[in-house]
Amino acid sequence: MKILCIGQSTLDISLPLDQPITENLKFRVYDKLESAGGPSTTASILLGLWGQDVTLVSRLGQDIYAAHILDTLKEKSVKHIDIPNVGFQTPISVILTNKTNGNRTIFNCPGQVDSSDLAIKEEADFMLCDAHEPEITHRYLDQHPTTVSILDAGGFRAPTVELAKRVNWLVCSQTFAEGYAKQTIDCDDPLSWKMVFDKLHDLNPSPIVTLGDKGCLYEQQGTIYHLPAFPAKAVDTNGAGDIFHGAFVYGLSQKLPLKAILTLASMTSSISVTRRGGSLSIPSLQEVQNALKALAS
Repeated sequence: MKILCIGQSTLDISLPLDQPITENLKFRVYDKLESAGGPSTTASILLGLWGQDVTLVSRLGQDIYAAHILDTLKEKSVKHIDIPNVGFQTPISVILTNKTNGNRTIFNCPGQVDSSDLAIKEEADFMLCDAHEPEITHRYLDQHPTTVSILDAGGFRAPTVELAKRVNWLVCSQTFAEGYAKQTIDCDDPLSWKMVFDKLHDLNPSPIVTLGDKGCLYEQQGTIYHLPAFPAKAVDTNGAGDIFHGAFVYGLSQKLPLKAILTLASMTSSISVTRRGGSLSIPSLQEVQNALKALAS
């Protein structure tokens, strides 16, 4: 096993809307999409598509949603370890996408998650987690301290904070960073970057902050840099952050320099938002490499 992903699996139901939601009205949607989703799941699909030896650890029920997700994982060569959970129903997310700008609103139904004593005995070279399975993730970190670990820190929640203290790489959202630091990030104000990173260093020595269509912030040799996002006409931003994390792990596995890893992840994410469907929008590695070469020429 080279790469292990631990986290949530969902079936994403994407509904594009071209008008504001008004109560007591009926909206007809003719181009609904269904796709495998969840932060670590989407990242694992990218890694499988890009030819990596990847295993996903997640909870699935005995239902048609799980069958859809498992079919996708098999198609992308992602191995799956199920977390036993009696009576569990596979989570679904209903995603409303604004056709005018691609922004999304997510309604997630996570299901009843019971405590688990599952232990992953096989050691991976890299482990990506999304904090949806903190017990299993902490257990894995206890048992496999030499694995290079990465946290996809999306929401600012207590379990995510605790995992941030233990992983090698904290790749967090602007929401998490600002929530923990209690400081707003201004892309035009390097002082605000420093204030946020100074606080994040209380958690982790290697933080990276993703800023959506503003790019990301990273640090090298004590200096914080802003890497702008590549221009993109957004159609659907769902899954873009998860795709960024998958490409980040791929870059680590290839031993690329940090800026090259973030450039690869940023281009991958930028391409993904130009098409619909979360994990369905993942570009091929060749497509990403061609886009980077075109910019460099």
